[in-house]
Amino acid sequence: MTPRDTALDIKLQGGLVYLEHPYDPFRRHLSEESIEALSELIDIVEVFNGRSDERTNRRALDLCTILDAAPGAGSDAHSLGEIGSVYLEMEDFAGPEDFLVKLRAATIVKRRRSLILSASETIIRNLRRRA
Repeated sequence: MTPRDTALDIKLQGGLVYLEHPYDPFRRHLSEESIEALSELIDIVEVFNGRSDERTNRRALDLCTILDAAPGAGSDAHSLGEIGSVYLEMEDFAGPEDFLVKLRAATIVKRRRSLILSASETIIRNLRRRA
């Protein structure tokens, strides 16, 4: 399915379209053309991903603002030590529309990452670049 068809199916099922780490160069992401093609369907843009660098997260925040989407965030944990490194604090909600309202007012909580985790991610990224 195309990204647009996927987003339309999500909407038909009453779901919200969440664009995760849209600019992270080390993980598969949508092209600018794909994002533009489904821009009016995007409800949430992940503006802070615990595994993405500062520049990547800043670009995602810019996109979120342009699309007038709700900001999302998460640790994107791939190991036990990463769980809870980034999370949202938000009020209880009732349904998708209320979720979006409460998400816009949520607080993104970021915890300091361990030096070991940061160093291992840097090594992995450098190895991927060489491959």
